[in-house]
Amino acid sequence: MNKMQSAMALLAITGNVLMAGGDIVPVEPVVLEESVIDEWEFHASLNLWMPDIAIETAVGPTINLTFKDILKNLDMTLMSTLGAQKGKWGFLADIVYLNISKEIFVPVDPPLVLTGLQMKAWIVTPMVTYRFMESENLSLDVLAGARYLHIKTPTEVSYLVTGEPSGNAWDGIIGLRGKYDLNEKWFMPFHFDVGTGDIDLTWQAYAGVGYKYENWDVVAGYRYLTWSFDKNDVGGEVFNDLTVNGPILGFKYHF
Repeated sequence: MNKMQSAMALLAITGNVLMAGGDIVPVEPVVLEESVIDEWEFHASLNLWMPDIAIETAVGPTINLTFKDILKNLDMTLMSTLGAQKGKWGFLADIVYLNISKEIFVPVDPPLVLTGLQMKAWIVTPMVTYRFMESENLSLDVLAGARYLHIKTPTEVSYLVTGEPSGNAWDGIIGLRGKYDLNEKWFMPFHFDVGTGDIDLTWQAYAGVGYKYENWDVVAGYRYLTWSFDKNDVGGEVFNDLTVNGPILGFKYHF
C-alpha cells in the first residue's frame, strides 16, 4: 500500500468514527496523583543581619556591642538559610557565623577590668516543618528541630582570669512560622520558636515585610534571638544571658 492509499484509508476510518457520533464513549480527564503534583521546591537565602549583641557575663558586667561596633571589629561573617518543600512537609537550615574581636574596658565591683574580647560563634538551626493550615492569604507551619550553638570567647580579665572558654550546645526547639499575603507581590513572613537542652532556655522571634519578583523574594524585618544560661550549662561559667537582635535584610531565590 502506497502513501496515498494509506492516507485514504486513515481518512475513511476517521469519517466512520465521526459518523458514529453518539456511540463514542467520552474520555475521562486524566487526574494526576498527588505524588506527581507535589514536586520538590528549593530556596536559598543570603541575609544581612545588623544586630546588637548583649552579653551578661557570669562575673558581673554586661557587655553591649552595637552593630557599629560589630561592623568595625568584624573579622568574618556568614548568614544564610537553605530550604526545601514538598507538599505539606518542609526542611530548613538557618546558619549564622560571627567572628568579632574588640578591646573593651568594663569596670566592675570589686574593681576588675575586662581588657579584651574575641567571640567566634556558629549558630545552626535545622528544622522540619509541616503545613497544617493554608488559605488564600495565610499559610501556617508547625516546626520542630534543634539549635546548635558553638561559641568560643578568648578573654583577658585583669585580676580575675585569662582563658579561652568554649562549648558546643544543642537545644531542641518547637515553634510556628508562616506567611500572610497582602496581595500578589507583597507578603508578611513571621517565625517563633522556643526550646531547651544543653542551655536552660533559648527562644527566637522574627517578623518582616517581603516583595516577590519573579524567582526572588526581598524581605526586610527584625530578628530577636536569645539564650538564658544556668551556671551548670555549657557556657554557663561565662554567660548568664546572650542576646542577638536587630534588623535583617534577606534575599531569597526559589529554584
